[in-house]
Amino acid sequence: MMKSMEFDCAELGPGASQSYEQTFQVRNKFVTSLAVAVETSNPGTADAPRCHISLTVTGKLAGKSNLLLHHEEDRVVSLNGIAFDGTSPDGSKLLLDFYSAKGDRTEHRPVVYDFATASWQIRDVGSRITRDFPNCDYFTMIQGVNNDGDVVLYVPKSILQPKGCPDQGEWLLNMRMDEIKRVEKAIAPKAQSE
Repeated sequence: MMKSMEFDCAELGPGASQSYEQTFQVRNKFVTSLAVAVETSNPGTADAPRCHISLTVTGKLAGKSNLLLHHEEDRVVSLNGIAFDGTSPDGSKLLLDFYSAKGDRTEHRPVVYDFATASWQIRDVGSRITRDFPNCDYFTMIQGVNNDGDVVLYVPKSILQPKGCPDQGEWLLNMRMDEIKRVEKAIAPKAQSE
C-alpha cells in the first residue's frame, strides 16, 4: 500500500483546481485507517501562479469517521506531498509529513495528531538544523514520533560530499515548544581491566 501522495501545482492553470484522495492503513487502537483529501488550486495569474493547498485528514475506526485535522496554506514550491510516517510506540500520536520538493531539496512540515487531546500541531523544519553546518549539502529526514509527541529527525552523512561531512545524528523536534535539539549519543561504558 502506498504511504504517500504527491500533487503538483505547476499542472494547474490560473483559476484551476485539482482534488486528490488517498487512504492509509494504520491499524492501532485509535484508528484503523486515515482518509486524506487534498484540494490544490491556483488563485494566481499566468504571469504570477500561486499554489493554495487545503488538507483534510479523517480517521476511521469501527465504521465511524472522525475529522482529525484541516489545514490550509499557500506554498511557493509547486511540488508538494503528504506521507504517513507512522505512530508513536504507544499508538497515541500520529505522524504525517506535509512536504515540498524542489530539485534535490525537500522541506518537511511534520504534523502530529494526539489522540489523547484530540489536537494537532504542524511545524516547519526547513533548514533549521542544517543551516549552521558546513556547506555539505546535508538533508533532514523524518524518523518517527515518540510517545511525548516529539518528532525524531535525522541528518545523515552527506551523499554529495565524499569527505569532511559526517553524520550529524538524531534530533528531536518538540512540537509544543517548536524547538529542535540534538539527541545526545550514549557513551558506552569502558571495560574495566582486571
